[in-house]
Amino acid sequence: MQKKLSVECLNSKQKAIYDKVIKSPIKIMQIGEGNFLTSFFDWMVYKAIVAGKYEGSIALTCPLNFDQKINTLKEQDMLYTVTQRGFRDNVEVDESDIISVFSKVFNYNVDWNLFMEIAELESLEVIISNTTEAGLAYKEVELNKVSVDGLYPGKLTAFLMHRFENLKDKSKKLLIFPCELVDDNGKVLEEMVKKHAESFGASAEFKAWLNASCVFLSNLVDRIVPGFPRENTEEYFEKLGYIDNAASVCEPFFLWGIEGSEEYDKILPLKSAGLNVKWADSLYDIHLLKVSILNGSHTLITPLGILKGFERVDELIEDLEEKAFLNEALENEIIPSLKNDDAEEYAKTILQRFRNPHLKHKLESISMNSVSKFVNRDLPTVKAYIEDNNALPKNMVIGLAGLLRFYQIEKKEDKYVGHSFKGQEYPVFDVPNVLEFMSSVNKEYSVKNEDYVKVVLSNTELWGEDLTLIKGLTVAVSEALESLEKKYA
Repeated sequence: MQKKLSVECLNSKQKAIYDKVIKSPIKIMQIGEGNFLTSFFDWMVYKAIVAGKYEGSIALTCPLNFDQKINTLKEQDMLYTVTQRGFRDNVEVDESDIISVFSKVFNYNVDWNLFMEIAELESLEVIISNTTEAGLAYKEVELNKVSVDGLYPGKLTAFLMHRFENLKDKSKKLLIFPCELVDDNGKVLEEMVKKHAESFGASAEFKAWLNASCVFLSNLVDRIVPGFPRENTEEYFEKLGYIDNAASVCEPFFLWGIEGSEEYDKILPLKSAGLNVKWADSLYDIHLLKVSILNGSHTLITPLGILKGFERVDELIEDLEEKAFLNEALENEIIPSLKNDDAEEYAKTILQRFRNPHLKHKLESISMNSVSKFVNRDLPTVKAYIEDNNALPKNMVIGLAGLLRFYQIEKKEDKYVGHSFKGQEYPVFDVPNVLEFMSSVNKEYSVKNEDYVKVVLSNTELWGEDLTLIKGLTVAVSEALESLEKKYA
């Protein structure tokens, strides 16, 4: 019978780090015990500790009153494993680290007093959260009931008010990172805290301190984390040599873009430790890179991939023809449109990430709401290419034709379905008005000619504008649609 992960599983070097962390002052308060933060942020902090660039520990709590992971970590001496699987520099990697960063793990829904005690610590420098988009919300609540009835922004406000009352050095900066997937997440959380402060009757002095010393940092996170290896648990534990019920698998790639001064890296020296952290005046360029290259590539290849019978991203990208198609789109159309020196390097990582068989990324899940995704992710590339070259981007046009073919759907019982080039049925998920329009047009036009394409592309509700006004696009998409049908049907 295998042993469970504990301090006993550590070698001498790991044990020395563990002992140091346990005795270190708490510098980080983390709200969110999910696989993403533990495989992304906590893993980075551990790497910085190992590199000798960071000294401090993390107090961890769960945002919801569901403390299974917290209890598991307690049973494992606050240790867990992160395994990176995938490709780095086109070399396959399978690396595991036992992560030792926590000195306290608890449930603030139950142990509110401990949360307040941490608020008083002079050593505290960072608050980080991932409470999901549902957790990053404003809920009206009274201060004396916030510990039980409040959401994270309300509880954070109470934490900060208590800190202000007890802190000796009120000039010390406190960095606050909400990692929830919300645009301008730092600003969103800051506004909610200020709203709660008002309703809680906070003093003018507190509000001044909040503005001067609490730095809410909008940030963008990028790492795919499948999480606990449920499909091959026994094999995974066998390879580790111990049982770890808090283990997590992730891809090797990671990027953290933070909107703020690089001076703050002195407080949280992750970039200094050689990690892929980018401090920037604006997240716009980093966001655009991710949306255009990572997300835009997904949206370009997914409808066509499903139509051709592929099920997963890694299967599709290992196909020579599909790989060549995406490479050509990236090199000739997407990268030049961004006019960003980092675009080429980022694109190289994307192809490695797409190849990763451990992520098991299904095309069906990516295909949801593909129309709006094309508008946000790929249409800007189309427009930029036309502006730069006075011509249409060939591969983007093929992708748009594939999108229209993918949405040649019909209603079947309570769902909408399409049929691949070989007649295989697949489900299509989108908002009702898109599904209803696409199915009605599919029914109306038995022959998918230029008139059909014109009707679809002219629908401003779908695209936010009339795409038939883009010179030559209707004809080019019609020809591409006909060509795809001849080649693959």
